[in-house]
Amino acid sequence: MGKFFTLIIVLIISSQLVIAQENYFDHTIQKGENVYMISRRYNVSPNAIFELNPGSRDIIYAGRTLRIPTANPPTGNTVINDNQVRNYEVKRGETKSGLSRRFGVSITMLEQQNPHIIRMLQAGHIINLDKTIKEETRVAKQGEHIVIKGETLWGIARENGISVAQLEAANAGRLSEFLQIGQTLTIPDNDYEVVNDGEYLVKRGDTKFRLAQRFNMTIAQLEEKNPHIKELLMAGHVLDVDNSAGNSIANTEEETSNSDNSERIISEGDYKDYVIQPKETLYGLARKAGMTIEAFTTLNPKLLVTVNTGDIIKMPKNVTQTVENTNVTANNTQKTITTTNSNRNEALYDNLDTETANGIYFYTPFSSEELSSPEERDRMVNVNTDFQKYIDFFQGAQIAIDSAKALDLNFDVTLIKKNIARTQLEIESPTKKNAILVPFLDNASHYPKFQSNEVISVIGIESNISSKDSLKVYKSVPSENFQKTKTLNYLAKQNANVIVVSDLDEARNKNLILNTIPKAQFLKVDKAGFFDADDLDKALSKDQLNYIVLDSDKTIILLNSTTALMGKLSDHNIQLVMLKSSLLPNQSEVSDMRYRVLKLIFPAITDPRNRKGVNDFIANYETIFGTKPSRFAELGFDVTFDTLLRLSQNSSFENTVNTVVSEHPHLKFDYQKINDTSYSNSGIHLMQYNSNEGMIELE
Repeated sequence: MGKFFTLIIVLIISSQLVIAQENYFDHTIQKGENVYMISRRYNVSPNAIFELNPGSRDIIYAGRTLRIPTANPPTGNTVINDNQVRNYEVKRGETKSGLSRRFGVSITMLEQQNPHIIRMLQAGHIINLDKTIKEETRVAKQGEHIVIKGETLWGIARENGISVAQLEAANAGRLSEFLQIGQTLTIPDNDYEVVNDGEYLVKRGDTKFRLAQRFNMTIAQLEEKNPHIKELLMAGHVLDVDNSAGNSIANTEEETSNSDNSERIISEGDYKDYVIQPKETLYGLARKAGMTIEAFTTLNPKLLVTVNTGDIIKMPKNVTQTVENTNVTANNTQKTITTTNSNRNEALYDNLDTETANGIYFYTPFSSEELSSPEERDRMVNVNTDFQKYIDFFQGAQIAIDSAKALDLNFDVTLIKKNIARTQLEIESPTKKNAILVPFLDNASHYPKFQSNEVISVIGIESNISSKDSLKVYKSVPSENFQKTKTLNYLAKQNANVIVVSDLDEARNKNLILNTIPKAQFLKVDKAGFFDADDLDKALSKDQLNYIVLDSDKTIILLNSTTALMGKLSDHNIQLVMLKSSLLPNQSEVSDMRYRVLKLIFPAITDPRNRKGVNDFIANYETIFGTKPSRFAELGFDVTFDTLLRLSQNSSFENTVNTVVSEHPHLKFDYQKINDTSYSNSGIHLMQYNSNEGMIELE
């Protein structure tokens, strides 16, 4: 019965596909366009486009191709051709950068011929362009700056002796996520008044959620007072955050005391020195102080790096020095992360050495002082936005450090600031076993030679590093090559017909596939993801299982290819295969029903069935940092915590790597020895969608 139902669905989809292949032309989707806009441009109905392009009803992507049914050309006064744009009406969501790419001109030329958009581009503006007119050389007027390649807000502000906040305030409304080459900025006087009392200037990285929390409002109240941010919150927006009218007597005393806590305890004489006790964690100390993590670390910035027993910090006066029951409760709460997967890591938990001290080092662009200072972090991120992933990584690592302390593990934490001028770094360690974590070091970065008086292991986190001298390097994140190899090795063991589908003349992984499966066949689809029907029929086998390996990262290719394959299920045994997990679109883009019908096989770094472990980490991270963790924060927790567990064993770090497979919320650590000084994590889950059991792990 189920098979018959599936066949009906497939026949319906296939019938639509046949109709859609009659008469059409291709349209390349521009940034800011949607199906309704495109349908108006070509004078066709949106439904006609939906029928011809399965999946476009849900979402479309800039740069990809839509098939447009043949119809009369668009009517009206709008003209867009090679040399002229006339009477083009700007749509909501469009940007100068997007329009410049669409019309094939620079932003400078766009503004030169349409001076009404220099201050701000708005929906409803009319754009006219004559592309035969030569672009004028722009000269900045007094009080202006024209952006050139490589400039940042921070650099421009420093050059003109003003703050970034002043620069953003003076250019509110014209700043988007990135500076644009040729963009004109207003340079205010250095005494430019940023905001008045009861106002707030939005900075890069601010969110409505965090601002609502900060000013004791709901997001709805924040938007009601500031309707200009309903569509989009932007750096440079000035917000009305005067909440005095809302802070009526109806507010409870508890709410008032909590919201004012971070301000109250900073007053001199309202806090005292506190000595950190053994086993105390950042989470537990903040709870003891009755403060949020953010407020507590603002008061004690060094706690952002590490919590060291014996350090003296600031604590509200009403907190006693003795270790109270509240601290025990906090430690127990913090253990939720560490115990979530303890049953998967019994070999590590059963042999923990809590007496011997170990050392863990981080090799990063930040010093401990810079990481502890919110101002320095913001400054460095303004200079290089790539630094944000290091901050996320350390926030995840901080949870791992607290979790390890809750297990009574004994270790010291040290940051080593990256210095490309130094070819050698000497580490004088007081502990016998040590590890240095090296996150996100690319080929262009200088990787120094580490020398240590004690044993030290180098843990790479998405870093292109190799062993130097006798130090052993452990690459902690499974590479895409491991994902592909594991999947292909599984296919090679089955008695199956393997067909590789690609949108390129030469499949991306052709050599790797042929080395493992010499008889694999290769099919090419067109830009919209359609097969040549005869080629597909010839490649499929009716006597064998057919594995269809999709070697493309385009969602439209996935949608249209799987539609065609489902149309063949009545006569063929077909399963879909992807060689790496990053090829799977989000569920918002593609329903997993297609995967279930075609029993998709794919490699996964994170076990998709371990939702509890992942959700526990997300909840803990949001409690501490007030935002959802990024992938870099997830790496920070898993790699740091696994490293600390392995360092704290009775045997050597290398011995635990050779004998113990561990698994945490996001990563499985199954190291394979590559050579005498190198190991790589091969912890891959090979998963298969199954209509009866949801999802199963193969092998």
